[in-house]
Amino acid sequence: MQWTPRLPWQALPDDLRRRVEERLGAPVTGVDAVTGGFSAGFAGVVRTEHGPAFLKATSETVNSHGRALYRQEHSACRLLSATRASVGFLWGLDHQDWTVLAFRAVTGSICGPGWPPGQLDAVLRLLRETRITAPAALPPVTTLLREAFDAWPALAADPAFDAWPTDATGAALLPAQRWVALAEQARHAFTGDELLHADLRADNILWSDTGPVLVDWAYACRGAAAFDPIYLLLEVARVNGRPPEAELAQVVTAYGCADEDATALLAVFGGWFTWMSRMPPIPALPTLRDFQKDMARTAIEWVGARLPDRTQP
Repeated sequence: MQWTPRLPWQALPDDLRRRVEERLGAPVTGVDAVTGGFSAGFAGVVRTEHGPAFLKATSETVNSHGRALYRQEHSACRLLSATRASVGFLWGLDHQDWTVLAFRAVTGSICGPGWPPGQLDAVLRLLRETRITAPAALPPVTTLLREAFDAWPALAADPAFDAWPTDATGAALLPAQRWVALAEQARHAFTGDELLHADLRADNILWSDTGPVLVDWAYACRGAAAFDPIYLLLEVARVNGRPPEAELAQVVTAYGCADEDATALLAVFGGWFTWMSRMPPIPALPTLRDFQKDMARTAIEWVGARLPDRTQP
């Protein structure tokens, strides 16, 4: 997994640490920092006499986009706290240009990047067994991730874009308008009212003694439930270097998702990550663009392998 460097606890401003300790009700006596993800800032389990809590914090200066996501997650978690979704949210605070979120600490570790035997099955089972209707106040996935569904149309309208996917012979994998049509197909197919995490990667899933726990709910939204496992399987394909077709077939069956709609969503991811990977680098997130390029390549190759006139891998 490509990671972004994190700030240590002691690097946070003194007055911010005092505010956090006030909310915790006691001084911090120990810190177990964590790594992972693409959010520049602090993340770790802090210990006090009242027990542990997981905290994450960032600022406008450190990572303005990350701070916006933390505030977005704060709003989502307040809504989800009244549902059966298990997000473990405790509290959030804004202090000057900083935002801090606190959650119940989970004893466990990030799911293995190579997806050890049993872990992927357990996560997919969790997703199937915890499907719920999303709070109506959460945005639709097609609104929250509008850039994803609009990426191929935007690239098609950009005269400077000259990197349309090709096959092994150098021929166009699909005409530009076919990519646009797939994006529109997915926009309709994945509209729905079920709760989506919408950012499932190994670093957003903890493996605890009782099984997997989903964390980082900044992109919580409403949509068709198959969105989450298909996104997760794209991450698995990127890490393992091969598309998990057997698992995707199980998802298609379990969720009643048309096979061609699953392909259309993979096409959406290919366009979205292509679009994002072409943006200027972000100094605070030095590995992000490479990750996006890898995700784009994986999604596009998987779409190519799933086209009716092509041989499956």
